[in-house]
Amino acid sequence: MHSLKAGFRAALSAAAVGVAALLVAGNAAAQQTTVNFLGASAADAFAPVIKAFETANPGIKVRYQQVPFDDLNVAVESRVGQGDSTIDIFAADTPRIPAFAAKGYLLGLDSYRGQFEKMASTSVDVEQVSHKGKIYAFPMWNSTQLMVYNRDLLKKAGIAAPGAAKEARLTWEQLLDQARLAQKAGAKWGAMFEQVDRFYQLQPLFESAGAGPGLKGEGLLQPDLLGEPWVKTAQWYADLFESGIAPRGVSPAQTKDLFINGELAFFVGGPWILASLEATKGLNFGVAPMPYFKGGKPVTPTGSWALALNPKAANLEAARKFAEFATLSEEGAYLTVSVLPLPPVNKAAMGRYADRFKKLSEKTGPIMDIIGYETRETAVGRPRTIGYVAFETVMNRAFSDIRNGAKVRATLQQAQDQLTPMLARIR
Repeated sequence: MHSLKAGFRAALSAAAVGVAALLVAGNAAAQQTTVNFLGASAADAFAPVIKAFETANPGIKVRYQQVPFDDLNVAVESRVGQGDSTIDIFAADTPRIPAFAAKGYLLGLDSYRGQFEKMASTSVDVEQVSHKGKIYAFPMWNSTQLMVYNRDLLKKAGIAAPGAAKEARLTWEQLLDQARLAQKAGAKWGAMFEQVDRFYQLQPLFESAGAGPGLKGEGLLQPDLLGEPWVKTAQWYADLFESGIAPRGVSPAQTKDLFINGELAFFVGGPWILASLEATKGLNFGVAPMPYFKGGKPVTPTGSWALALNPKAANLEAARKFAEFATLSEEGAYLTVSVLPLPPVNKAAMGRYADRFKKLSEKTGPIMDIIGYETRETAVGRPRTIGYVAFETVMNRAFSDIRNGAKVRATLQQAQDQLTPMLARIR
């Protein structure tokens, strides 16, 4: 009988322990916070930083949702703009920050100014996340452009590899002459831009030619697309496709594959393409500076993605903690670029980023030297205006039409006519 009672008590004790364990587990699950993160980059780009953050913060889970680049503005407008508290944090392309800040979509972050200025590689990095002197996002990435070239296709055509020093920068006129020679020697295509329809990559053409950014006036809210330098440069871009040097009908998501597949002699793209090129077996490529127009000046893009907090976020403090880890800490900042290799704003993480390309540079040319002097000397940001989102939307469509055969002057006139009342209303 005694053994039966003892067994019964042991069973009760075990059951109590089991119930307690279930209660603890249930309580822990109930206490876990889920941060909803919206962005345009592929999920694997943020997977390393999310994993490290969750490991260090077991009470917080970060759920990332990717939307296509062209749909991100709409998603922010329709969700954050309508007071949706389920989006806690989102990736903000820096030229959009003035428009989003003016509409109240971004939490003010001026209390971080000292930390950002100490962490950032340049003062421009902080300016990129500011509007009217106030800060509205965590600066995360920077950007520039490189010209990569297929060494085998150039050798076949008897073309000397372009120099990597800034003094050896090719003009666009020289580049297109070489692109035609490469095609005659067997290259399917001569030259191509990665972001064929996007103002970010095409603005340097107009700036290099002295045409300006396409906006003027107070607050940069007047379109300025019909001056001869703008028309002439847009025609140059149209001719690139009309002549067959570059292919029509290829989306920005597909352009890199032309170079990877050995079909393209010259390709202008951001540092983020290097991971894919490096991983492609048998691809013999080099790097050089982005060309400029003869008589003009070298210009490259700058600015990139930052992390913005939804002022009405349901989990604001947990989202803030993730943003701090992903930008202010060396570990987190580097992990954000470990898959998608853009230059990080965090200067400590930038050192690790540079180390990554040391071995590759022995084959391709001095990647970090080019990134360094382009960022310091030739970088021109996209227009800082509350009208940028509307302007970019119209211009991207115009560039798509122009490269696919639409009449240049008529297309620019149409864009000017659309933008004039649209930007006037934004004032």
